[in-house]
Amino acid sequence: MKFFAALAAVGLGLWASVGFAAEPVTIPGSRLALIPPDGFSLAKEFAGLQGDKASVLVVELPANTYDELAAAISSGAMAKQGVEITSGEDLTGLPFRARIYRGRQAAQGMEVDKWLMLADGGSTLTLINVSAVKGAAPVTDAQVREMFRSVRLSAAPAGDPVAALPFSVTPAARFSHKQTIGGLGLVLTSEPPTPENAGRPGLIVTRAFEQAVPKAQWPQAVEAFRKSVQAIKIDKADEPKPAKVGNLEGLEFMATGSSSGEPRKILVVMLFAPASGYALIAMASPELFDAALGDFRATMGSFRLKP
Repeated sequence: MKFFAALAAVGLGLWASVGFAAEPVTIPGSRLALIPPDGFSLAKEFAGLQGDKASVLVVELPANTYDELAAAISSGAMAKQGVEITSGEDLTGLPFRARIYRGRQAAQGMEVDKWLMLADGGSTLTLINVSAVKGAAPVTDAQVREMFRSVRLSAAPAGDPVAALPFSVTPAARFSHKQTIGGLGLVLTSEPPTPENAGRPGLIVTRAFEQAVPKAQWPQAVEAFRKSVQAIKIDKADEPKPAKVGNLEGLEFMATGSSSGEPRKILVVMLFAPASGYALIAMASPELFDAALGDFRATMGSFRLKP
């Protein structure tokens, strides 16, 4: 799941404007502070910075994944996200291990310049994804490199990571551990995910679509999302039925499948907002799922988009 979130985050194109700010900016809920180009402000819908024609998206991942993720990026894994990596090199002179990549992406009829930075903070791995519309945002390679060299990592996160997300949710008591994914989503579990407790009940809440989906196309959207989720393999699913959470409507279905090769029982609720779509995914080992269903439903029912 952690690599799906990271690689998906690399493909995002969220635009902002440019120049250079004077003071370090701390990204809420993260350990990262950096000095961005002028014109950037804290984003309201993801962990990072935005403006008009460029963006800086920050994703934090568990420790000890630096080498594996670096190898995946270098070997062309970004192609599935529509990103072509053109170069990569170690970034020296920082108080932590770091590597940067240069690339490009075609998105929404535009060509997008991409820069990536992996920062190994010891207790966590931070991925910084910079996107800029080619020819529209005056962001230079030198400016991005200067920003990357300004990066500093603290020992503990600053603020609540959920504050940077575009939605709110009130977890049931059993879901006491919160972890953001891809700067756009949230994982709720009883304790930090490890291979030993991977089958315990957990809930993923994430933005699934970056545009409005007409109601007539909801079934196709659900099917497209099912096929796009790499961390969960769905083998058998019930027919989707109408769902409503707060003032949002959508579709839901029960399914069986697997995650990391282990069997899972799964409930998926897809909600469609005026300009986006969200997926709420509850799953657990088959023998644990039914006992957690009430808590899954209560937590899903608390989902609300922020104004």
